[in-house]
Amino acid sequence: MDVEDYIDIVRRHKGWIVGPMLACLVIGVVTAYLWPDTYVSSATIRVTPPQVPENFVKMNVNQDTNARINTIYQSVTSRTTLTNIINLHQLYPRDRLRLPLLDVIEQMKKDIGVRFITNSREAGPRATVQAFEISFSYENRIVAQRIVNDLVSRFIDENVRVSSESSTQTTDFLREQLELRKRELDEVEEKLTKFRIGRHKTRCCWRLGSRHSRSR
Repeated sequence: MDVEDYIDIVRRHKGWIVGPMLACLVIGVVTAYLWPDTYVSSATIRVTPPQVPENFVKMNVNQDTNARINTIYQSVTSRTTLTNIINLHQLYPRDRLRLPLLDVIEQMKKDIGVRFITNSREAGPRATVQAFEISFSYENRIVAQRIVNDLVSRFIDENVRVSSESSTQTTDFLREQLELRKRELDEVEEKLTKFRIGRHKTRCCWRLGSRHSRSR
């Protein structure tokens, strides 16, 4: 078959070709028109690095920022927290009527997004996280903004709680180190005092022995 044969086939069966194309176009337009709008609201939180040097208190203060944000994210998106948010803001009313609550919670987890904003001059796993973005997708833009504000507040509150616990651990760690060094210093001073007293007694005995020898 040459090109003219193919053109002839298309000419004779143009109805079967154009018809499905028009049907797909109409279905796509109708679906796009009936599909509910989805709004994405987002907020950016700046990350402040710890003020305590890493070589001073390495384990208690300078945690990996990514891991810390992920830990806070797991706490904020827990089943209990999301259930409270859904009930408080009356989210997903249609889904709650036909789906179990666990499925609605999983849907909300998918609608929540967290994106790290790193230093553009660095790359790889060691890139410094300067901020992270929290987003939420929903069919109502006002509700989406409200949920993002709620999530940001919960992130900040959870971070304050974690920071307080970390500060308490750091304070306890420094206090233990101070007490340990103080005990070691006291032991050294006690040994030095005993050494000086023993040395002084030895000198006194040596001088007393020398006097007795001369008198004889």
